[in-house]
Amino acid sequence: MTLLTSLRIDTAIQSMSYIRVLLYISVMSTMLILAYFASLALWQYGLILVVLVATAIYVAMSRPSLLHLSQPPLNQRVDKQWQLLMRLGRGEQLWQAHLKAVHRYQWAIHFEFNVIEPYHRSLSATVFRDQVSAEQWRELSILANVMNH
Repeated sequence: MTLLTSLRIDTAIQSMSYIRVLLYISVMSTMLILAYFASLALWQYGLILVVLVATAIYVAMSRPSLLHLSQPPLNQRVDKQWQLLMRLGRGEQLWQAHLKAVHRYQWAIHFEFNVIEPYHRSLSATVFRDQVSAEQWRELSILANVMNH
């Protein structure tokens, strides 16, 4: 019995990424180290710490996060009619978008979309390697290569 895989990308994306957390921690640590060497007053250190924590919370909670990515049917262009399951502050929504660009890096793939439903807007989403399976990472990497050639 031969198992056929779909010719479409249909990828569930884990919301947690240890690579993203490591990136945020390294940026915050660098800022704290720079502040330490600046010889500031104690209240200024406290202010920097409050701003760093508030910024981290804002970045983590304010942006919609991509939970699932589905490619359009094979009879349509690869850049049109993508379906994105998004987690918002008020729950989950299914959005429809056109794919503008895909950029592949060693540990991440960055997507740029033009959302057409539920309202028109631009959306950027980064998927880190630890958020998808190895097979899904391979499929997304192929998509990035196809879109960039």
